Amino acid sequence: MLTSRKHTLSAVFLLAGSICALSAWILGMGAVRVPPSEILNIIAGRFGISANPPAETTRVIIENLRLPRIIASLLVGAALASSGAALQALYRNPMADPYIIGISSSASLGAIAAFSLKLSAYWYGPAAFTLSLLTALFLYSLSRRGRGTSVTLLLLFGIGISALYGALGSFLLYGAGEAGFSVLVWLMGYLGNIGWEQLRIMALPVLAGIGILNLLSRELNLLLTGEEEALYLGMNVERVKKILLAVTSLITALSVAYGGVIGFVGLVVPHCLRLLFGANHKRLVPLASLGGALFLLLADTAARTVMAPIELPLGVLTSAVGAPVFLFLLLRSRRSLA
Repeated sequence: MLTSRKHTLSAVFLLAGSICALSAWILGMGAVRVPPSEILNIIAGRFGISANPPAETTRVIIENLRLPRIIASLLVGAALASSGAALQALYRNPMADPYIIGISSSASLGAIAAFSLKLSAYWYGPAAFTLSLLTALFLYSLSRRGRGTSVTLLLLFGIGISALYGALGSFLLYGAGEAGFSVLVWLMGYLGNIGWEQLRIMALPVLAGIGILNLLSRELNLLLTGEEEALYLGMNVERVKKILLAVTSLITALSVAYGGVIGFVGLVVPHCLRLLFGANHKRLVPLASLGGALFLLLADTAARTVMAPIELPLGVLTSAVGAPVFLFLLLRSRRSLA
C-alpha cells in the first residue's frame, strides 16, 4: 500500500498530467481530424494572438462540440467518484455509492418528471436534486438502528427504492410516446447533449461540492472509526451526515440530470484507490476526484470510438467494469450480511 506523502503527490501529478494529455489528444479525434497545431491556433485565436484565423467549421467542432463534452466527462466523473468515497466513509462500507443506494435513480426520476411536465432543461437539475435529497434523507432514516446506521438495511432499501423509481420512470417515459426515446438514450448515459449552457449551470455547484467533500476529509476519517468515537472526539455527527447527504445528492443529481445514469464510477474508483493508498480521506478524496475524472474521460472516449460511427451508451461501459467489482465485494462481505 502506498501511503507516503511522496507517493500521493506523485499520483496526483500523474493523474492530472494524464487528464491534460488525454484531453488534448481527444480534442483532435473524431470524424474530422484536427492537428495539434490547429488546436493551438484556435486557442491563440481566443486570446487574439493568432496570425492565421482558424476555419470556422473547425473552430465550432472544437469549441462547441468536443471541448464541452470533455469538460462534462471530467466534472461528472469527479463528482461521482468523490461522492462514492464520501458515502463509503459515511456508511463505513465499500459497497455504498450513489448508484447502489438509490440516489442516482431518484435523480433520474426527478429529471424525467421535469421532462414529462414539459419544463425547460434548466429545471432538470433542481428537480433531480430535490428528489434525490429527499430520498437520501428517507433512506438514512429507514436505515437507522439505535445510534448507528445499518448498511444492510441501507442497501436493501436502496435496491427497493431504485426498483420503484425505475418503474415510475418507465411509466412516465411510456406515456411520453416517441419523445421519450431521446430520454431513454440519455438515461443509459450520454454526454453529447451537454453544451456551454448546461456547463454554466452545473460546473460551479459540482466544483463547490467536491471542494466541500475535500474540506470534510477529517470528518470522513472520524466517521470510519465509528459514530461514538467521532462524538467522543467532539464532532457533530448528525450535522456532518446531513451535510454529506446534501452535497453528495446535489452533485450526483446534477451529474444524472445532464449526463444520465452512469453507474459504478463511485464504487470502482474509490475502492481501487483505497487499496493502493489507504483509507485516509485527506488523500483519498482528491485522488478519487482525479481518478473518477480520468476514468470517465476514458470511458466516454471508448463509447464514442469503439463502434464508430455508432456510439455506445456510456452507462453500459461503466457498468461492465463496475458490476464485476461490486459482485466481488458482495462475495467478500456475504458472511457479515448473512
